Amino acid sequence: MTTPSWPTKSIGDLCVRVTSGGTPSRSNPEYFEPASVPWIKTGDLRDGYITEYDECISEAGVENSSAKLLPANTVLMAMYGATVGMLGMLREPATCNQAACALIVDPELCNPRWIFYALLNSRDFIISQATGAAQQNLSGKTIRNFTFCVPSLPEQNAIAEVLGTLDDKIAANTKLAHTANDLASLTYSAAIESADVVPMSQMLTPILGGTPSRSRDDYWGGSERWISAKDVTGASGQLILDTEEKITNLATENTKAKPLPKGSVILTARGTVGAVARLGEPSSFNQSCYGFVPEDVPASVLYFAVRSASDHAKSMAHGSVFDTITKKTFDHLPMPDLTANEANSLDAVLSPLLAVVESSARENLTLAQIRDSLLPQLMSGKLRIKDAESVIEGAI
Repeated sequence: MTTPSWPTKSIGDLCVRVTSGGTPSRSNPEYFEPASVPWIKTGDLRDGYITEYDECISEAGVENSSAKLLPANTVLMAMYGATVGMLGMLREPATCNQAACALIVDPELCNPRWIFYALLNSRDFIISQATGAAQQNLSGKTIRNFTFCVPSLPEQNAIAEVLGTLDDKIAANTKLAHTANDLASLTYSAAIESADVVPMSQMLTPILGGTPSRSRDDYWGGSERWISAKDVTGASGQLILDTEEKITNLATENTKAKPLPKGSVILTARGTVGAVARLGEPSSFNQSCYGFVPEDVPASVLYFAVRSASDHAKSMAHGSVFDTITKKTFDHLPMPDLTANEANSLDAVLSPLLAVVESSARENLTLAQIRDSLLPQLMSGKLRIKDAESVIEGAI
């Protein structure tokens, strides 16, 4: 197949407007109450349609601050810090903060979803253009000047539809997983509402992780999963199936980075404190996290008990960010004092719901791998649409 010759165009050529967002003044409460308009921050950008966000602002905040309303199908890109280059798309009108760049695409020139995939396909290059030593930074001018080989609008639409089929299925699975997780959480809360409590340290033994020496090449790049706080905070459905970094079996044998079994629970204790995830696969973890193994407490009950304790730990911070969780902290965190029969009966209800979460997450991992393999081929024109559709039909 001959690779097509597509014209080169810049982001600026394809967009009506490229702009950064804004942050309404926190000192003005009317900008945040009543909260009715989604306000997107870079942590909400997960390389897909934005389905979750932490905060909303008021209509007064939109009218009187720099956080202006953006139309549906706006493409957002993180401009600063550790999330630089992360992407999102708006299904509905929303605002964003000043750390995100908003690309309002001209629909007569470009399919917004196609430009989203073009940016996703060019992530490594985009990140390489960020400047700054202490914090990476992408300027609006830099983003406007990014160029791509752009096919005709009908071809863009076809490419976006093929890749979008996979992402739509991923989004549907993610929604199902969240629903199952929320239902399980409500079930757990109702079951332990009248239970007596004891200090968590009386029932669980927190295990501190470790980081193999970075100077030992034979400790890194293996096949053993190794969790950092970033893996915990980014875990879809609070389930870790894979990790950004891997270590070797030698590292697990010779260092404190010992793997915990599937079903164990990880709690971040430093930096980003209080994030919780459970293990879908045996994994080691670093010293900024504590791990808990389901021994006397069934795995599903353990997961929700640690989640609940994490919320309590944050409330103990008297309105500030809880800087560090130490082993002494667990002397002050409550744990429901359930009998073995009560815990097992609760686990029998919770486990099927968490199994739905895991099944959805595993399917999403496969779908994302297919999308990522098709993405560069479709964006370069090396793969025919009908061939890509055949691959997808076999996967969905």
